[in-house]
Amino acid sequence: MSDEDRTTEGPPTTQGALGQDVPAEDAPVTAPAPAARRPTPPAGPFGSLARHVAVGASVAAVLAATDVSVGAARANAVGLSWTDRLVALANTASMLAPAGVLSGVSVALLLLVAAQTPWFEGWRRTPHGPKALFRPNPEAFASALGICVAVFGYATATSRAMRHFATRYHDPQLASWAMSAFSLALVVSVVFLAATVRVIALPIARRLPRVASLGLLALFVLAGASAALLGLVARAPMLLRAYDPVMLAYAPGVCLLYGLLALVFGRYFAERPTRRLALFLLGLSIAGLTWTGATYGDRNRVRAAVEHESVIGRPLLRVYLALTDRDGDGHAFAFGGGDCDDGDPDVHPGALDNPGDGIDADCFDGDGSREVADFGTGHYAPRPSHIVRPNILLISVDALRPDHLGCYGYERPTSPNIDEFCAQAVRFDRVIAQSSRSIRSIPAVFTGRYPSQVAYGSEYLWPSLRRENQTFSEALRARGYRTVVTMGTDYFTRVDGFFQGFEEANQIPVYRPARARPVDESIRQLDTLIESNRPWLLWTHLFNVHERYLWDRTPSRFGRELVDEYDTEIVLADEQVGRLLAHLSERGAADNTVVVFMSDHGEAFSEHGHTGHSQALYNEEVYATLMIRAPSVAPRVVEGPVALFDVMPTILNLAGVPLPEPVPARSLVGPMTGAPLDPERLIFTELMPDGLYPYDQKAIYRGNQKLIYWTREGTYQLFDLATDPHEQHDLSDERRDEARELLGLLRAWIAQTHLPQNRTEDIVTEARLAAEPANMTARLDAQFPGMFTLLGYDLPETTFRPGERIAVDFFYRVDASITKDLFFYVNIEGPAGYPVPPHFHAHHYPIHGRYRTTDWRPGEILRDSVQMVIPRDIRHPVELRVTLTVLDAQFPVEYRTPTGAGVTIEVGRVQIR
Repeated sequence: MSDEDRTTEGPPTTQGALGQDVPAEDAPVTAPAPAARRPTPPAGPFGSLARHVAVGASVAAVLAATDVSVGAARANAVGLSWTDRLVALANTASMLAPAGVLSGVSVALLLLVAAQTPWFEGWRRTPHGPKALFRPNPEAFASALGICVAVFGYATATSRAMRHFATRYHDPQLASWAMSAFSLALVVSVVFLAATVRVIALPIARRLPRVASLGLLALFVLAGASAALLGLVARAPMLLRAYDPVMLAYAPGVCLLYGLLALVFGRYFAERPTRRLALFLLGLSIAGLTWTGATYGDRNRVRAAVEHESVIGRPLLRVYLALTDRDGDGHAFAFGGGDCDDGDPDVHPGALDNPGDGIDADCFDGDGSREVADFGTGHYAPRPSHIVRPNILLISVDALRPDHLGCYGYERPTSPNIDEFCAQAVRFDRVIAQSSRSIRSIPAVFTGRYPSQVAYGSEYLWPSLRRENQTFSEALRARGYRTVVTMGTDYFTRVDGFFQGFEEANQIPVYRPARARPVDESIRQLDTLIESNRPWLLWTHLFNVHERYLWDRTPSRFGRELVDEYDTEIVLADEQVGRLLAHLSERGAADNTVVVFMSDHGEAFSEHGHTGHSQALYNEEVYATLMIRAPSVAPRVVEGPVALFDVMPTILNLAGVPLPEPVPARSLVGPMTGAPLDPERLIFTELMPDGLYPYDQKAIYRGNQKLIYWTREGTYQLFDLATDPHEQHDLSDERRDEARELLGLLRAWIAQTHLPQNRTEDIVTEARLAAEPANMTARLDAQFPGMFTLLGYDLPETTFRPGERIAVDFFYRVDASITKDLFFYVNIEGPAGYPVPPHFHAHHYPIHGRYRTTDWRPGEILRDSVQMVIPRDIRHPVELRVTLTVLDAQFPVEYRTPTGAGVTIEVGRVQIR
């Protein structure tokens, strides 16, 4: 016999929503049951409040355990121990607990209101136990079925109508009126639909009472929804790549878990134990939150797991960091924010710390910080006497990993020609590129400066190099050298100023030319340069090793895996390098030519969870190839870390040309001739966000020590490269003092050396406006509900010529905290059939990728400045449309304006003359 069937002496009762005893009508009176009864649920509003507080806190604990387990299962290279996992669980549960307690209080108050409202009298008299849900109830079944069908019909009709009116009506006002009329008609229709379904279903339910229960209907609806979801995923599998499945299941999972635990607590816990448990959990939540606020961040691996791998870790942490950042400088005094003076916005981790003012502005190592800028005269060394105004042949291969070459120990026969050259040259065994992205790494090589010290333009996708930068090609040209480049791709033609200092730039006008074509052009240029009777610089860049490999379906020589195709491309590049070197020797120019062979960065093959480059600073992406053959310099191997941008002062040192300005790069002529490397030298590498590639990472090398710092997330990893060359074991928790010392040096380097236009803090400060702009080209007030409002845009010029820049400023008002990492799709559209160049757009994360929507703060007014370079080969004259679509993953986000709704906003029209 169930509890609902048991009766007692006195007025029989059924249990209400809050645990109160409610009289039942016409119930028989029987003798008390002889057996001991289970403890009754707590009576009265206080008992229910305690029960729901306990339920909410318990839900938080279960969610935290689930979240940490999911994060540990899909963690990548974090190396969590069991202790780390327990601490991560405690941190997550402590941050979730207040939300759980508040949810419990809210549910209890809602039920209290329902208990006092006459409208819910019938609901209160209805048993709500799990068994009662599966009892026959034809009337309730028919009504619920009608409501379910009506809700489904309403959602389907509304979705299709919104799409229809947003895409078929060109007049927004007409679309809004049409949608309003349709909505009114739809409300009447769904009410009629619900009533009709109830009338049809009720007699059937009465004839089949066994299936006419609310519980079976709920199971049927759940099964149908699950089947529909599986069908949707089967038809559109990219949904699983665009959205985290765990995140999608989070909200319904929380509701289901709360309901189950509420049933358990209501059935099995008596009033006094529930109150005690609630008080205990409430005190534990307060203590846990206090402990987490004070100690979070002490264990770096735990922090990385909570913020990178969990579903709710980072959104939760953002809330607490915002609450504990009193001075608004973006750094909190608790929860790992590290702000040592939260009353002074000029004091925080990473601030410029001027010595002697008595203020520890960077919250590291007291007043002042170690000088790490290291700008100097290049550490020139005496050059061999036989080298007099040598020619310079610079051969670079994009994305060539050194450990895939024979002379670096690779077992596959990928590089016979390069290996032969290596035997005649000085090989550097650990070369650190200054970025794993070409448009950052190559300018660093030519300027001898780190990417953050290079003056870039503000264009998206391919930021230009400003004239104020000084390159070694300019220095050589000023001393009478002829300077020529042959570029094996058209990729860099979009980077204005990329060939600064070259009198002639030969760019193959396709992204991937035939593999022999760049060297064919270089051989032709080499003949011309040799006959000019002047010293020369010839730079040849090969692009075929860059992904996508074997794009022309050339057969792989090693297998079908991605790395097999990559190695095949190295073989094909090696053949072309051999041709060029052979021609140099055949022309008799090798004896007075310095040959530099290098790559701009490496390539990843899932060593740390991804492939390609430009995404991380692990060694597989950062280590570059470097060999230098110079007249009268004996072959050798230089062991130890050097920087790729050391090529700049090395070439000038060998050419007898002074540096045009102080640089942090150092000449390698000394190590080439036997001098030791500086074991204490600090070498840095970095990824700078530029809108399309939003990664913001820095790394510091000191001997065999390496620390990688994710600047946006505030997490880091420490590796000992002597014992762990493949970076599989993060030691940041075991060697905390060492990690914090390197992190302090890295932050000091950022503060001391980065140009203001390359410093995230300065870029974000400039993007924040004190008030809404008074004048804009157009006011839009396009609201993206629950996130932000696009106030309008400024497009001051509308007539351009090829090669000029279209400048647009978008203005946003942040309406609420945003949990979605939105992508802004600024597109160029032409007339029907017009071929818009595929790279002519500004698809980007906002504020140049420096201030993404998950970091925005409610109430802020932001300016997102966009510049697009008009391709020089564009077909013109033409009128083009500039549009904006906001994407959540790969799916457009709907906006609403006072006159309508849609997903794509036309910003304006421009004329290309």
